[in-house]
Amino acid sequence: MNSNIVWIDILRIIGTFSVVWIHSAAPLLYKFNKISIMNWWVGNIYDSMARMCVPLFFMISGFLLLNKSEAPSVFFQKRLYKVVLPLIAWSILYILWKHYIEGKGSPSFYIFFSLVITPAYFHLWFLYAIIGIYLFMPILRIITQHSSNETLYYFVFLWFVAVSVIPFFEMLTGIKSVIDLQMISGYIGYFVLGLLLGEVKVNAKFFILSVVVFIVSVFATAFSTYYFTVERGVFVGYFYGHLTPNVIVMSISFFVFIKYLSENSSIINNAKAKKIIEPLSAASFGIYLVHAMVLYILSRGYFGLRLNAFTADAYYSIPATAISTYIVSFIIVYFLQSIPFIKKIAP
Repeated sequence: MNSNIVWIDILRIIGTFSVVWIHSAAPLLYKFNKISIMNWWVGNIYDSMARMCVPLFFMISGFLLLNKSEAPSVFFQKRLYKVVLPLIAWSILYILWKHYIEGKGSPSFYIFFSLVITPAYFHLWFLYAIIGIYLFMPILRIITQHSSNETLYYFVFLWFVAVSVIPFFEMLTGIKSVIDLQMISGYIGYFVLGLLLGEVKVNAKFFILSVVVFIVSVFATAFSTYYFTVERGVFVGYFYGHLTPNVIVMSISFFVFIKYLSENSSIINNAKAKKIIEPLSAASFGIYLVHAMVLYILSRGYFGLRLNAFTADAYYSIPATAISTYIVSFIIVYFLQSIPFIKKIAP
């Protein structure tokens, strides 16, 4: 997965760590009114500041893939193989894991058959989403490679209205929109955004603006989540959604300011830093796949060390859980990638 583009590697690492981070914080959020409001708020802010995690993956893929020219058969052979094989392998592992470790369900034929439409574990949904976009990629490439930037920005605008503004309006008002924009849906806009933003030359003013917008979007996410949670008396995670206006804006701004930092920082752009960055980036997909198991083990203290969002004040417990989970996951993936056949399921 090494792209040899520093800002891509940095975004991939941060995106992966952010996934681990939000999964470490998530248990607190569902305990609204059952834990101290301070701890809940810490969990809310921690979670809000990392919601750009999965959108970053889509944007990275868009930048790396949309400008390439290759036959659909070549693309599918290269890309789907790298996703479908790990999906099958890890789905089987997680089915067995749920049965033998968590004591849930049983590995029946029906469960294996249901993998066609239902992820075996909560975080594997991403692989289904990426496969769906990959199936459309040959067509999307033709569109993007034969369109002006003005047309592509218009496409992104329509996508934003379709997947974010209209659903947000419907959520607030309860009024169903009669405008039909279903032909532009899902995460496809993030791919086009990645292509467009990856080619933008970010200057200092644009960088500062992106930092400000990111901070504002984080607090908008946190306060909106709090407001609707209080109003309804139960946790409302709507504003954490990857297609909400706040998260789309957050993802764009974060992409831009990390790109600027990566291109202009002497600390990042040196041989010593790259020796750390490149292995972490190369392990990102594997870390994403295995981290749920590691998080489960740590949260229950199976090896004498219990780490989860509740083991101490949330200020410390969430970072400690996320960092520990990430490090252990990296070690596991690094080992798996050294085994010739096994490394195919953790590419």
